[in-house]
Amino acid sequence: MPSPVVILSGLGAPRLGAIAYGQAVRGDRQAFAAPQCLLGFGDVRAAAHRVGEYVQKVKAKTGARKVSLVGMSLGGLVGLYYLRCRGGAPHVDLFVSVGGPLNGSAPARALDAAPVEWAHALAQTAPDSDFMRELHAAPNPPGVRLVSVGTRGDFVTPRASWEVEGMESIETPYGLFPFGHWLLFTHPGNQRVVAELLAA
Repeated sequence: MPSPVVILSGLGAPRLGAIAYGQAVRGDRQAFAAPQCLLGFGDVRAAAHRVGEYVQKVKAKTGARKVSLVGMSLGGLVGLYYLRCRGGAPHVDLFVSVGGPLNGSAPARALDAAPVEWAHALAQTAPDSDFMRELHAAPNPPGVRLVSVGTRGDFVTPRASWEVEGMESIETPYGLFPFGHWLLFTHPGNQRVVAELLAA
């Protein structure tokens, strides 16, 4: 039986969006949308911890040994941190980051010292933040297929942001500046790329 799919929402995106996206890409698998806090604007480390707890709940509910993890935008960064730094590898067979700022986001440098809690995740995505240094000092987990998907015309996470050494990289043609980032989740062609990865 195919492993269930756990979808991680992007920054500022309601959980309902992850539910809809899961239905679009899941194929014959069960899809679950992980809970979020502060619409993703809180601490990424805490979000990764919650993902770990939710993965255990999905495994218990479905009887699955492992899940496939799909991170939408910032959810990709949360998922990679869970795998590299929070021991998630034994519970995941496939990880797909879709438009994730895996190398950080240059504009986030301006928020690195932001005092407000809601901006914490944005500050952590600064390429030279302590969070990003910790993430990239950690090795890729063994036994997990790691894929990063991006598209053209994405000014939120351009290729330099989503392409990571040691991960499979897929650049789709279904992007159009300046809407590429949002088309990653709404364009049927981009949804099909992720669905095919899950079906492989």
